[in-house]
Amino acid sequence: MRVSSIQGNTRFIEEVDGGKAKPIAAFLTADDIATLTGRKLKSLQVQALRKMGIPFFINAIGRPVVAGSTVEGKAPVIPQEKPAWVPPGMRRN
Repeated sequence: MRVSSIQGNTRFIEEVDGGKAKPIAAFLTADDIATLTGRKLKSLQVQALRKMGIPFFINAIGRPVVAGSTVEGKAPVIPQEKPAWVPPGMRRN
């Protein structure tokens, strides 16, 4: 089991069973993304990330970039929908 903690400005993942703590990278490496998607080509990685619903962006050299916190296991933030705008004269209370 893993436990996340923050010491100073560095976030650590610690193994509860006595393993050593290691820092979490801010972004996944190219190898991490290849392992996550099962693809080596950038275009296929992008396609796989979209299909899995994993948020990412494309950097200047065309590679997908995924934040480390995305796969860390935190619950996703669900945006709240705003009600549709209704003119003041037609609003029901």
